[in-house]
Amino acid sequence: MKALVKYKKGIDNMEIRNVLIPEPDDNEVKIKINACGICGTDIKIMKDEFPYNIPVIIGHEFSGEIVKVGKKVNGWKIGDKVVSELHTGACGVCRFCRTGNYQACKFKQSPGYGINGSFAEYIKMPSWLLHRIPDGVSMEEAAIMEPAAIAAQTLHRANVGTADFVVIFGPGPIGLISAQMAMIAGASRVIMVGKEIDSKIRLPLAKKLGVDHVVNIDDEETNLENFVKNLTSGEGADVVIEATGSEFAINKAFEILRWNGRMAVVGLSNKMKLNIDWRTGGFKALDIRFSFSSKYLDWEKTLQLLEKKKLNLKALITHEFVLDEWGKAFQIIAEGKAIKVLLKPNK
Repeated sequence: MKALVKYKKGIDNMEIRNVLIPEPDDNEVKIKINACGICGTDIKIMKDEFPYNIPVIIGHEFSGEIVKVGKKVNGWKIGDKVVSELHTGACGVCRFCRTGNYQACKFKQSPGYGINGSFAEYIKMPSWLLHRIPDGVSMEEAAIMEPAAIAAQTLHRANVGTADFVVIFGPGPIGLISAQMAMIAGASRVIMVGKEIDSKIRLPLAKKLGVDHVVNIDDEETNLENFVKNLTSGEGADVVIEATGSEFAINKAFEILRWNGRMAVVGLSNKMKLNIDWRTGGFKALDIRFSFSSKYLDWEKTLQLLEKKKLNLKALITHEFVLDEWGKAFQIIAEGKAIKVLLKPNK
C-alpha cells in the first residue's frame, strides 16, 4: 500500500513509499482509511520540531471502516465505521492506566510518531480504543474527532461553565472547536484572538460559528487588555484557553485574566523554555492547568454532540487532497491558507 513515511531525522525527509499492508493481531482490527486530517504535529514532524521514531508512517487523525477483525475481538465486525483513540502500547497496569489516564502511560506509543500512523490506505488498531461513528455523521467530520476530543478535554480542564467569559488564543482547529464547546457549555461571551495571518480565513470563520468578538492582535490599534476589561466591568476574563504555545500569547493571557482566573494550556511551544511573567500569575493567584491528549469520555461526548448537530466540524474542512498531493496540502497549511485539510487514499 502507499503511505507517507518520515524516513530519516531532520527537516523534510518524507516521501510516499510502498509498504506492507498491516495485519491485525488477535485483539486488533484492520481499518481501511477513508479520511485523515493533517495536524499541527504532522507539520512539526516534517520540520523536526516534535519527537518521533524512524522510519514511521505519520498521521493520526482518521476515520475508516473495519475490514478485518482479530480472533479475540468482541463487539466489532467487518463494515463498522470507526474512529480511534491513540493510546496504543499503554500497559493497562500502571497507576496512570488504572486511573483512566492511559495517555500518561510511559509505554504508550501513539500512531503517527511512535508507531505507524494513518497517512496510508490501512491501519491496524487495538479494538479497545475504537469508537463507533454515529449514523448521520460523515467520514470527513469523523476524521476530525481526535482534535475535537482534545478540545473537550481542554474545556474540562478549564472547568468552563455557565456565564463564564472565555478568551481563546489561536483560531486553529482546536481553538475553533474549543470556542464552539465553550458556547455549548454556556459561556456568556467568547472572544477569539488571532494574528494577521488568521484574518482572511480563520477569524472570519470564528465569527461565523457564533463567537462574540474576534481580535487581530497584530492590529496596531488593538489593546486586548482594555478591550476585555471594558466588557467585564474591569475584572478580566474568567477563562483563557491557550491554543498557540506562543510566549507572547501566554503573557497576554496573564494580563487579561481576572484575579483567581482559570487558564487551560493546550498549545505546544517550539521552545523548551519560555520567558513568562510568572509574578503576575502569582499576584493574581491564577489557576493554570495544562492539557494533553484526551480520554474515553471526551470521544463519546463529542460524538454525541456531532450526532445531535450541536457541533459543526464540517465548517473547519477547507481542503481535501489525495495522499500523493501531501506536499501541496502541507504547504497551504504552513502558509495559513487553510484550517483543516484532509488527505484521502488515492483512488
